[in-house]
This record gives sequence, C-alpha cells and structure tokens, in this order.
Amino acid sequence: MNTLNKNVKWRVDNQCVLICDCKKLVDLKIPLKFKKIIEKFEGGVNKKDLEHKEKLLFADFEKLNLFSNLKIRSITKKEFPYAMKILDKELNVRVRDNNFLFKMFKKFPQFFIGIFLDKEIIGIICGFPRDDYLLISEIAVDSKFHKRGFGKKLVKKFEKIEYQKYKKIHVGAEDNAIGFYHCLGYTPFLLIQYKKGAYSLNDFKKFNILKQSENKGYIILDVAIEKLNLNLLKKLRKNYPKAYFQYIFMKFL
Repeated sequence: MNTLNKNVKWRVDNQCVLICDCKKLVDLKIPLKFKKIIEKFEGGVNKKDLEHKEKLLFADFEKLNLFSNLKIRSITKKEFPYAMKILDKELNVRVRDNNFLFKMFKKFPQFFIGIFLDKEIIGIICGFPRDDYLLISEIAVDSKFHKRGFGKKLVKKFEKIEYQKYKKIHVGAEDNAIGFYHCLGYTPFLLIQYKKGAYSLNDFKKFNILKQSENKGYIILDVAIEKLNLNLLKKLRKNYPKAYFQYIFMKFL
C-alpha cells in the first residue's frame, strides 16, 4: 500500500490543487477535478485497485517520489516502546498503563497492531480478550497524520483478527471519539460505574438497565440508549458526581 509521504502537503486554491514536497521543494499545480484522487492517495491505496486515470496520476507521483510505503501489521517487542510513546503523546487519559499493556502484549501480541509509514510507526491499536468479547483498549494516531483515515484502517484490521469463538468487540469511547465509532457501524450503550454504597439501584431506576454486575467493590450497569447525547452525558456526570459515565460501543463480527 502507498500513501503520500510525510513531507507532502496540499491545499485547494483558486480552482486548482497545489501540492508541495516541503523537503525536496517540489511544487505541483493540478486541476481541481483530481482532488478526490489526492484524498484517496493520502488515505493509502494499492496500485492494482486504482482506476485508469488514477493510475496515470499515481505514476506521475511515483516518478517524483511523493509516495511512502504504508503497512499495517502486528508490532514487535522492540517496537512496543515506540507505540506507547504515541499513546502517551496523543491520549489525554490513559486508562491502562504501559506495564499492564506489556503484560497483555506478551499474552496476545496479535491484538497489538501498528500502522507504519515506511519503517516509522505512526499509529497503534491494542486490545485483548475479555469475558465474551474482544476489547479495543487503546487507539491513537500521531497528530501529524490525523484526518487521513488511518484510525479507521487500524480498527478494520483489528476486526479481522480471528480468536477462538469471539464474535463481538467492545470499545470505550472518549467524548470526542463517539462519532468515529458510530460511523464504523458500532452500536452504543451507556456504562455507569460507581463504588458500592455510593448510590443504590433505586437512584438509576429511570434507566433501561440491560445488565448489572459487580467487580472489586464497584457496581457496573450497562444501560440501553435511544441516541448519542453528549449534553445528557455531561448532565449525568454533574448530577451523579460519584459515578463514572461513558459510552461503550459494540459490534458483532
């Protein structure tokens, strides 16, 4: 797979597309009608899958060395620390620390997948089996490569992993990521978690509780929702300060 290299920048200006390789000082101006093809190149393509006119433009870009090799594969033990640096840099909140993730990596290395630009890791998705589902634990792409569809590619790769008879994926979404999982076909429910004694079930009787469980002194409720609503989520956090609220997304494989 190929994608535009990290030195290539482009923008639309005056009914044309301006492209610049900032390192080699190569400048191009092409008709606006090629904009969608440029976007396609930016997200990563296989040459054999391109249409005729796309292959012609691909060949021109290839001659100018505007492409880098893009690979998505399981990471190695040597690459693990570099993957963790991306998580540290890009995620505001780390639910699971590097030591825990390394233990999971040693048990389930197939669930730790990186996206590589040439030999440089620029994104990571990691997870592990849990109860009756596979969990996407963390995912992050270097901010220099945001909005290129690399996060979606990582999720799609994760979904293709076959492990025993697991047929379901769960992932807890930060507030700014709910649209990301929704557009990938994941179905949301609301997770409510609180320390035993902080509240009673009667405090949440208005909710449509799908499942109730207890773990290490915490009560965990899975709640059905009709639609995603961040304002409601903020209101719940304010009204129930001793409880934890998060949208969880689920997909059957």
